[in-house]
Amino acid sequence: MKRTGKITAALLAAAVAAVGCSKDKTSEIKNQEPQRSAKAQNISMVTPAADKGIDKPLPVVGPVTFADGEAAYQAGKFAEATQVFEQYTLNKPKNPWGHFMLGLSQNKLGDTEKAEESFVEALRLDPNHMKSLLNLSRMLIDKGRFDDAIVRLTRAGEVDASSAETQRLLGRAYYGLHKNDEAVLAYRHAIMLDPKDAWSMNNLGLILLKQEKAEEAAPLFAKAAELRKDVPAFQNNLGMALEHTGQFKAAASSYSGALTADPGYEKAQRNLSRVETVKEDVSPAVDVKQPAIESTNAPR
Repeated sequence: MKRTGKITAALLAAAVAAVGCSKDKTSEIKNQEPQRSAKAQNISMVTPAADKGIDKPLPVVGPVTFADGEAAYQAGKFAEATQVFEQYTLNKPKNPWGHFMLGLSQNKLGDTEKAEESFVEALRLDPNHMKSLLNLSRMLIDKGRFDDAIVRLTRAGEVDASSAETQRLLGRAYYGLHKNDEAVLAYRHAIMLDPKDAWSMNNLGLILLKQEKAEEAAPLFAKAAELRKDVPAFQNNLGMALEHTGQFKAAASSYSGALTADPGYEKAQRNLSRVETVKEDVSPAVDVKQPAIESTNAPR
């Protein structure tokens, strides 16, 4: 195999995936992130799985509390949580948190139209409600309404300039609009705010890889894989970057690492089979330990 300076569109025509996991127990947990058609490509777009379970709710009898609905939500009983928070918001219509949790529950059930209405109502009551701004923005991105998401995320940035999640979602929205320069700046900013933001590192690396900057992408994937050993796709993407720099042995090691974490990972298996036929590396080793982001690259 010869080193190729061009990265084929078939391998890289994929959308950037990123996920934010809030530490607050009332926030959205591992939302499904969108990805464009990836047929015939071996690069992995990371999309943490969302819960899809739909329960049969018990009838709401008597008064309900916020804790009742939250407990149902945390247990994955989203239909029951929806029912509880519908009643709760009727009893306490001025509490934005009730509408926020109702929106989360409705979104889990796939009722995105009602979920959007609930988030909008929460923001009408409290325009600075960060969790509603972020979860509504994520849902708008999922729907391809990138401009609407940017409006909400701009507001979120004004409310909390230290939010890496805001910048990560901005990166996704800009990427959806094919504004790669803006997306790169947003992801770099997210990593500056949170040096452990593995999702932003992965997404930034994918953009750089698409721009034929594999040597810049490799350290990002390496750091993401180090931070999140539970995400085998990071190892797969590191393998892709190393392969495109001619480091076939190192690429094979990364693909093998992805398969160790997930033996059924078909993309990594195909990638490994391809590079195993190459006997020698064709370029000097890439330093994957170099800093993924330098402070001079952060937007001011």
